[in-house]
Amino acid sequence: MITSFRQYRYYVEQDEQANGGKHRFLYIGDEIKKYLKLMRCREYIYYLNKRKPNAVLKIYDNYLRYRLHKLGVKLVFGIPINCAEPGLRIDHFGFVAINGKAKIGKNCHIYGDITIGQKSPDNDAAPIIGDNVVIGGGARIIGPVKIASNVMIGANAVVTHSFLEEGKNIAGVPAKVIN
Repeated sequence: MITSFRQYRYYVEQDEQANGGKHRFLYIGDEIKKYLKLMRCREYIYYLNKRKPNAVLKIYDNYLRYRLHKLGVKLVFGIPINCAEPGLRIDHFGFVAINGKAKIGKNCHIYGDITIGQKSPDNDAAPIIGDNVVIGGGARIIGPVKIASNVMIGANAVVTHSFLEEGKNIAGVPAKVIN
């Protein structure tokens, strides 16, 4: 959760660096960076509004939520606030669905068409993903699983159980460690 303006700037800088550096002019033509910056701004405003409720902050939070939703529809992203640490990299737009209870570590790299979510509406346990994880296109990470840091998840992998060893490559349906 972003709790200060300094932390907000740090998150935005890390996201920009992970996604190819700072854009030259007002994020024109780079909707993914714009989406991530809006998401980080909303995380900070949401925190401020929860800490000390204010009518202006509430209106601004609703405005940011609307803008984030509109851009999310365009990019086909469903990424809730406060689930990803700084340095989130998304390679291209396309279906990205992340559960609000999931936790994604620092410097994670996500390709398109991925799902990170719960097994069923009754079970509210969601995945916890470590730092520096690469999630290949079409991957599904479902249920109360934990993924260690520095893991690469292959394209179209279906991860339904935990992988706690760092630095492994996992792939397949169901996912298993590969060499």
